Amino acid sequence: MRILFAVIPLPSHVFTSIPLARALQGAGHDVRFASTPNAQRTITDLGMHAVPVGEPLDKSQELLEESAEPVDIALDPDTPDAWEPVRDALLRDVVTDYLAPRPAGHRSVLDDLVAYCRGWRPELVIWDPLLLPAAVAARACGAAHGRLLWAVDTIGWTRTRYVEQSLQRGGTPADDPWVQALLPTCERFGLPFTEDLITGQWSVDTVPERMRLAGDHTYLPMRYVPFNGGATVPAWLQSPPERPRVCLTWGGTARAVTERESTVALPTLLEAVSGLDIEVVATLHADQLSQVEKIPDNVRAVEYIPLTMLLPTCSAVIHQGGDSTFAGAIAGGLPQLVNPAPKWGEKYVARYLERRGAGVVLHDRDASAAQVRDQLARILAEPSFRDAATVLHDEMMATPTPHDLVPLLENLVVRHRR
Repeated sequence: MRILFAVIPLPSHVFTSIPLARALQGAGHDVRFASTPNAQRTITDLGMHAVPVGEPLDKSQELLEESAEPVDIALDPDTPDAWEPVRDALLRDVVTDYLAPRPAGHRSVLDDLVAYCRGWRPELVIWDPLLLPAAVAARACGAAHGRLLWAVDTIGWTRTRYVEQSLQRGGTPADDPWVQALLPTCERFGLPFTEDLITGQWSVDTVPERMRLAGDHTYLPMRYVPFNGGATVPAWLQSPPERPRVCLTWGGTARAVTERESTVALPTLLEAVSGLDIEVVATLHADQLSQVEKIPDNVRAVEYIPLTMLLPTCSAVIHQGGDSTFAGAIAGGLPQLVNPAPKWGEKYVARYLERRGAGVVLHDRDASAAQVRDQLARILAEPSFRDAATVLHDEMMATPTPHDLVPLLENLVVRHRR
């Protein structure tokens, strides 16, 4: 079976797809990845075939930098009814921009994807929820298709809320801004509008069940398998730490995209850890470290190290609420101190960890170094945090693996392919 993964050009989104792609490849299927040219090196370095579509761009950077407010695509679990601005931002940034015609002389992701799918004829397209052109391309060639979710389903949930409210007030497709935004593309390729152009025929969901933000849709639970690429193990990591080791990270996407305001500033965090008998490994780049006057003696600053290499040696993690870091820490059974930087699902990550007792969230942006230090000391010293993290780990291990999903996806292709 020919299978095409379509991803936005960001390493963390490619990484999330690799475990399932390799499971399908191992089952004998022909797997390829489509993305813009600036993602090709990442894809091929991981041993996958890359198909360039469109022009080099960083869609995630556009999503964040063009947003009027830093949190306008981040739903707040404490105010779930305030979803309309999020829907409008998604409509503008995910639907309208990607599907808009390109000026003469410029290549379109949509046109290139449709042309490639009509030529290669994949039986299955698995697409990033931010890459709606992949759904159009799948429909244009008759492939079965579904999304691979890397965080809470903001798009599916807001779409379900809109449809429910529209039905209650007697709305029609002519009143639906998502339908109207997609209709020109549908007409251009001879396709009727159907909801799967927004949410897929199903979605593979790596989010823990009790944290899931589900719409009116079919979800296939899949265990999150940590993957950050490969690297050479440094000498300092080859021996057990002499003191509890703590990872301090801002996550790959946050580093690659743009600075986002977290609750507590980085200098305060580093001042906080300096007062504890621990070793801190901080994965921070030079621009981030330029904010800091002095790096504490117990902090080792490294620009990059795969978390799959570092976290097994750690006792806790401090991070911004990113889904990959959160899930990687769960896979390691580690307590977490979350300093949320809302972009998508970070607030859901924070609330979930608090409610499950596996972490502490820094809610007060004016918290002092001493207050942060006390919270970190708590998750390191109190057994309840480690015990709760172990429960989350066990729940993750009970979730179907990517290999378990292979026969299910094969059956779905038989049912949905045209």
